[in-house]
Amino acid sequence: MKKIFLLLTLFAFGFAANAQNVKIGYTSAYLILPHVPEYQKAQDSLKKTEAALSGILADKQKDFEAKYAKFEKDRQDPNIPPVALQTKAAELQKLQQELQQEQELYTRELQKMQTSLQTPILKKVKTAIEEVGKENGYTFILSSQDGMGQDNFLYSTDQIDVTLLVLNKLGVKMTAEELAAANKKLEDELKAQMEAAQKAQN
Repeated sequence: MKKIFLLLTLFAFGFAANAQNVKIGYTSAYLILPHVPEYQKAQDSLKKTEAALSGILADKQKDFEAKYAKFEKDRQDPNIPPVALQTKAAELQKLQQELQQEQELYTRELQKMQTSLQTPILKKVKTAIEEVGKENGYTFILSSQDGMGQDNFLYSTDQIDVTLLVLNKLGVKMTAEELAAANKKLEDELKAQMEAAQKAQN
């Protein structure tokens, strides 16, 4: 529905352009962010924190598995009273619940950290887009991609792509060829990550 509205809006602008000077450009924060140094630093910080938290959880999971293996072994021992086994089973259940709660807590903390790091960067990008629009006489600068990285346009010309202008405004100097090559590399890396994740699930 959102895309249909966008296309209808562009269609209306096409007719309006005959009557008045309408200048439309497009870009995408998802294409800009990976090239912004502050964003790269934020991502590195997130990855380090995520790795540290994952290490803590992995150690606790390993400890739980060792205790569970010991419990399974004790179950085969006829000399251990059933009451003792019940106590150990309750302890294991409690430990498992604590692991799940800790994992959820770490996930929330990472999300908060991501928001805290990225919000000022996104604000900076938005400001740069607004400045490019004003300085170059654009009536509208539209987003070429949605939140999932999917294209909003069925067709567009590179002549109205303002991504390079915004990057230059942010202090990132790149040529069109360098930007295309960098984006192709990012797409290939993302594709490889998705394929690896699918293989891991299978």
